[in-house]
Amino acid sequence: MQRKLQYLLFVMVLFSIPWIGKAQSGLLVTGVVKDPRGETLPGVSVIIKGTAIGTTTDMDGKFSLQVEGPESVLSFSFVGYLTEEVKVGNQSSIAVSLTEDVSTLQEVIVVGYGEVKKSDLTGSVIAVKGSDLNKTATSSVDQLLQGKAAGLQVIAPSGEPGAGATIRIRGISSLNGSNSPLMVVDGFPWGDAGNLKQINPSDIESIEVLKDASSAAIYGSRGANGVILITTKKGKSSQPRITFDNMTTLSTMPMKLDVWRDPVQAASIDNEARINAGLAPLYVGGDYLGTYYPSVAELRGIDPNKPKWSTNTDWTKLVYRKPISQSYTLTASGGNDRTKYSVSGNYYKEEGLSIRNSYERYNGKVTLEQKLTDKITLGLNTLVTQTHKSGNGLSAGRNIIFPAYNADGSYFKISPLDYDNPMATASSVLNDTKTIDVLGTLYLTWQLTKDLQFKTQVSNKFGNSITDWYEPRNATYNGYQFNGFGSIDNWTGNDVLNENYFTYNKRFSDHSLNVVAGFTSQVTNVRTSRLEGHGFVNDNLQNQNLNAATTQIASNSLTKTVLESWIGRANYSFKDRYLLTLTARSDGSSKFGDNNKWAFFPSAGAAWKIHEENFMQSIPAVSEAKLRASYGLTGNQGITPYQTLDRLGSGKYYTGGAFQIGYGPGIYDWDGYNKIWSGVPNKSLKWETTTQFDVGVDLGFANNRITASVDYYYKHTVDLLRKNNMAPSSGYDKIWINDGVIDNKGIEVALNALILTGDVNWSVGGNFTRNRNEVVSMGTDSFLWNGSNIEMLRAPINAYVIGKPYNSFYGYKTDGIVQTLQEGQEAGLTGDMAKPGEIKYKDISGVDGKPDGKIDDYDRTVIGNPNPKFIYSFNTRLEYKGFDFTTQIYGVHGNDVFDFQKFSPSGQLQRWTPDNPTNKYPSVNSTRAYYGSDWFVTKGSYMRIQNAT
Repeated sequence: MQRKLQYLLFVMVLFSIPWIGKAQSGLLVTGVVKDPRGETLPGVSVIIKGTAIGTTTDMDGKFSLQVEGPESVLSFSFVGYLTEEVKVGNQSSIAVSLTEDVSTLQEVIVVGYGEVKKSDLTGSVIAVKGSDLNKTATSSVDQLLQGKAAGLQVIAPSGEPGAGATIRIRGISSLNGSNSPLMVVDGFPWGDAGNLKQINPSDIESIEVLKDASSAAIYGSRGANGVILITTKKGKSSQPRITFDNMTTLSTMPMKLDVWRDPVQAASIDNEARINAGLAPLYVGGDYLGTYYPSVAELRGIDPNKPKWSTNTDWTKLVYRKPISQSYTLTASGGNDRTKYSVSGNYYKEEGLSIRNSYERYNGKVTLEQKLTDKITLGLNTLVTQTHKSGNGLSAGRNIIFPAYNADGSYFKISPLDYDNPMATASSVLNDTKTIDVLGTLYLTWQLTKDLQFKTQVSNKFGNSITDWYEPRNATYNGYQFNGFGSIDNWTGNDVLNENYFTYNKRFSDHSLNVVAGFTSQVTNVRTSRLEGHGFVNDNLQNQNLNAATTQIASNSLTKTVLESWIGRANYSFKDRYLLTLTARSDGSSKFGDNNKWAFFPSAGAAWKIHEENFMQSIPAVSEAKLRASYGLTGNQGITPYQTLDRLGSGKYYTGGAFQIGYGPGIYDWDGYNKIWSGVPNKSLKWETTTQFDVGVDLGFANNRITASVDYYYKHTVDLLRKNNMAPSSGYDKIWINDGVIDNKGIEVALNALILTGDVNWSVGGNFTRNRNEVVSMGTDSFLWNGSNIEMLRAPINAYVIGKPYNSFYGYKTDGIVQTLQEGQEAGLTGDMAKPGEIKYKDISGVDGKPDGKIDDYDRTVIGNPNPKFIYSFNTRLEYKGFDFTTQIYGVHGNDVFDFQKFSPSGQLQRWTPDNPTNKYPSVNSTRAYYGSDWFVTKGSYMRIQNAT
């Protein structure tokens, strides 16, 4: 055997001698290869044209190659770039700049359980490259998608560090189920989009947004709200490469807060508000509850007997700061034809706008792919993320007339029960949440034949979070009331997914066929526990010794859900111009009753590549013209488990002079503003089902340097999962049912253009989305409140109303400010509500549309729409020799917002008075009862520069 190997080696060397001599006998040429931005390109193939002799560029984009002579031509090629040919001539050093191949950029799009050429898509899919995401430090990938895709709305609901986002694709389709799209990371269904803190944005290769039923139906009961696919970077066949990225971001308050800054104005308005309420004024130079309130004269400095009041606390400077965010990423990758690897680590820290409010994340990711044989490949993806969030948001609206600290350094209290000093809250209240997430995926692909491949993978996602909370006895009212309040919340989730599917690819004559078929099974276990303690001897150990509390409360829960699915998809192409996609998924969920555990979700999509027709060849400017249409069903199972089962619960009742605990059928629940008795089983409960129709056109001009996509869609959701009222005689309040219809329809437009290429690259793009939403039916109900009571209004402000948009604002209409007592009484107002300076509510109820002369609950109606008429974005990128400028503008138009800060200090200064009979702002009144009305509703349209880099 050894002799045979030696002989083979001798023959190989022998046959190599003439090639070596030929290559070494000529001219040595060196050089460097760069991209259009002036950055060097490693791994570029450099071949002597007409031969097999060549090399690749190193990590610095440099190469060295022996050629025959001046007549030799070098061919430079790299994926995603146009091949460049250069004649050597008398050059010993050659610099080459490759041009991006617009026709092949993003050509391959990731879809569920496979890939497809972008030109072969029949559904509505938007692809975003990782390099196109905003270069902004953020704790969540979701927020980076804002403005990146038509039909995708991303709302950042909080300025808290580590906070997630609300994500919607083509509107809202459910009253009580989930409205968030499914997030899938490297094939693993992560769950609802909105807070994907586990992924480092620098690790993202691409993001695909599946919007219509044809593209999302492969995910069946989880695809009703669309699907977002994230593909992370993996190792490639190249020399080892190490990169380090650092980003530092400085944030600031977008505008000056509307708070009191002049003590005289603050005291004068407060006195006036108390007088209007029939109370004695406070700022008269006397004590109240042990605290001295200076007179307005003292504040002005005109009291001859007292010095000018010196305290004017700027709470905005004490409470808020200019936070800094930092991100550091180290990545190593490389490989060869058989082994590919990628290892990355990231540290991210974000300061909150409020003091002592921060978020930290440590992230590590390893991917390894090994060819065991020519036909079998084994792969491993591992992701570990640890986060730590501390502190919470603070208010800067405290009385500026009083200091933050006493002379001895203790926290100043305006009254004995004053626990609203933000400095005390920030330093004394413990609010820490630590999480760890681990995702491991082991997969194997087996090329059974030339056309048939089998893939199996097992994924395990484990997550754990612990929240420590403690309120000291003298720092918060809660802590004072319970003599110290502490708790520990634990959450543990374990998700195991097994997927097995076959992929068949076959091309014969003018026909092309791709088929995917398989089975998936997912088991999810979630365990929670809460330990709570009231009453502590001291605050030294905070919540670390709950056993010492005089009152101890423990609660825990365990839920398990199983989802099993059969999946299938067929993509057919005839002459590469007529395309058909058929998709089907059958889901079985443990959440539903025996008769409704399984549901079938089919879809179909078709496309016509008009530009491939002979009659289009005479129009060379049109590089792409494709017409698409799709129709299909998707489902929603976004409710908690066990709703179809009888459940036992406990409740407190008062008897014998004490509270007792009783056990029986049903459980206590909370519907947002009332405690209710539910837990009644409904064995007929089933999925919500969304039927969606989509038609679109894709256009490209000048070799796709200019592209446009336009889509129209209509979504019809039936069998809404919601809680319905029960007859009081049943002994229960609510039961889960399937009842109701919601419609969404809209238009999406996306435009992109590559204007300049070469030394200067300039590209622009933008998108436009318009969605109309309507609650069509809710069974026998025509109106339902949504959300909890607003303390200021003693009622919710959002409601579901038949024929109106989802979550409409609901309340009273107003007609300015009451100017005279007679005017108020004629308007149907009574008591204090009829006095001059009060908000004038409209009387709209009565017989035949005529007012009934009184203001009551029947006068409430829809007063605003929080859903925008359209959203839009515009972006541009300019590059020159390694320098680039990128900016994005994002806008929302036509939505209403409920402005609880409308009567802030600037509004109070414009208040109604006998000398200022305005119709815009009421008089100030310390005890006024406000009602939810259109007086608080204001326009929410805005346009802002999202990012400039």
